[in-house]
Amino acid sequence: MNGPVASTLLLLGELDKCAPGTKVRFLGCVDEYVLESATLRLKHNHPTSDTPKIANVNIEHVLESIKRYEIDVGSWVNVIGYTGRRKEKGIHVQAIAVWSAGNVKLDAYQNAVEARKEAG
Repeated sequence: MNGPVASTLLLLGELDKCAPGTKVRFLGCVDEYVLESATLRLKHNHPTSDTPKIANVNIEHVLESIKRYEIDVGSWVNVIGYTGRRKEKGIHVQAIAVWSAGNVKLDAYQNAVEARKEAG
């Protein structure tokens, strides 16, 4: 029996290393919501850098399930989606699921993702 392809758990800062079409799961903080394109701009500056990476997440396919507070600036959300490349610079993801991360403990999350990668 074949099921859906599993997503790869990553930190937002690692998304640019993924090939287009890779199914990913990551956490990000809403920095902006662009209504015209149904795009969430998410940040997560880990590991810390001078220029934080931003993921442009198209939520067009999941708009009906998104709750209003999940697109508020400062909200932390989990995303499952597919990476893509566009003419514009930056990281682009087509979301297939978005849900609130609640009061996430960032240090614990970051450590868990790193530990999972090391374990293989």
